[in-house]
Amino acid sequence: MEGIPLKRTARPGRLAAALVGSALTLAACGELPPSGAPSASAFRSVPTGMPTPTSSSPPASGSPTTSPGTVRIEVARSSIRLPSGRSRAVALVLGPELLLCGGLTSGGTTGSILQIDVQSNRVSSLGTLSAAVHDAGGAVLDGRGYVIGGGQAVAGSTIQQIASVGSATTVGQLPAARADLAAVSVAGEIVVVGGGTPARPDDRVLATTDGRHVRSLGRLLVAVRYPAVAVLGGLVYVIGGSTLSGDTRVIQAVDPASGVVRIVGYLPHPLSHASGLVIGDTVLIAGGRSAGRAQDQLLEFTVASGAVKAVGRLPYPVSDMAAVVVDGVGYLIGGETIGPVATVITVSVD
Repeated sequence: MEGIPLKRTARPGRLAAALVGSALTLAACGELPPSGAPSASAFRSVPTGMPTPTSSSPPASGSPTTSPGTVRIEVARSSIRLPSGRSRAVALVLGPELLLCGGLTSGGTTGSILQIDVQSNRVSSLGTLSAAVHDAGGAVLDGRGYVIGGGQAVAGSTIQQIASVGSATTVGQLPAARADLAAVSVAGEIVVVGGGTPARPDDRVLATTDGRHVRSLGRLLVAVRYPAVAVLGGLVYVIGGSTLSGDTRVIQAVDPASGVVRIVGYLPHPLSHASGLVIGDTVLIAGGRSAGRAQDQLLEFTVASGAVKAVGRLPYPVSDMAAVVVDGVGYLIGGETIGPVATVITVSVD
C-alpha cells in the first residue's frame, strides 16, 4: 500500500514463485494510475549469456537459436485475458485449478475469485474472499490455499483459507496489520516476509503451518515492502523492495530452518513491485518499478554466485503482477502499466 500498494505470491516445486480503487481512498494503498492497456508486442526471447537487450535494440521476434547447453528464456503474451484489468492479486494453484484472488481493479479493491484454465485459456468467476483485499501474500500448503494480510483503505491482518471450489474462510490473524507482503510455502510451512504499513515496514519473518498459529522466525536485515520472492534449495530469497528511503538493490536470503538472514547479492538497480518466478533451477525477476516507473526487464538471479543479469524483456513495462508456475511455465497475471491490465504473460525456460 503506497499509502498501501500491497503484494504477491510464491510457491515451490511445480507452483514455484515463489506475486486501486475509486479515486483511491486507499490511504495505505496509494493512487491507482489512470486506466490503460499495454500496446501489442510480439513474442520475444533471449538466451541467457547473450548480450543484454536494450530498449533501442530489442531481441528479435520468434524462437531464438542457442548454442548447445545454453539456457533459453522464452517470453510471450498469452491468449488468456481477464474480464477486466486487475493488479496486486494473489495467484494460487489448488490441484488442477489456478485461482486469482482479490486485487485492485479500476473500481477499487475486489474480493472476487477467478478460475483460470491454462489449457483452454478460459477464465470464469468462481467465488469471493471473506474479506476483499489487495497487496496480500498468498501460498498453498497441504492442498489448502491461503491469502494473508493485504487490505483496502488500510492494511489488514486477516488470514483467509481458500478452497478449490472458490469458498473462503477467515482462519486467523497476523500479529499486526500488514500489506505489501509476500508469502511462500517451504519446508512444510508458510513463511511471510516483507510488507508492513507505509509508516513502518515490518522486518519480522513469520511462519505458520495452518493459518491459525503464527510464530516468529527472525528479522530481515533490510525491512522492505513490495519485494519479489523466490524459493530454491530450501531458502527464501527476498529480492529488492521498497524502504523508507526508496527502492533497494539488496537480495536477502532467509533460512527457515535457522531463522538466519543474509545479504547474498544485489540487483543492477533499485527495484520494487517486481514478481519472482522459479522455473526448474532458474530464478527470474520480472518487471517491477524503478524510480516509480514500470519496467519491462527480465532478470536472472544465480543463487550460487549472487550474480544478476538481464536475460530478456517483457512485451510491455508492468509491475504488481500475480506470479505462479504451472507445469514448468511461468504466468505473470494482470499487473499495472499506467493502470491495471487484463493481459497475461508466459515465461518458459528450455
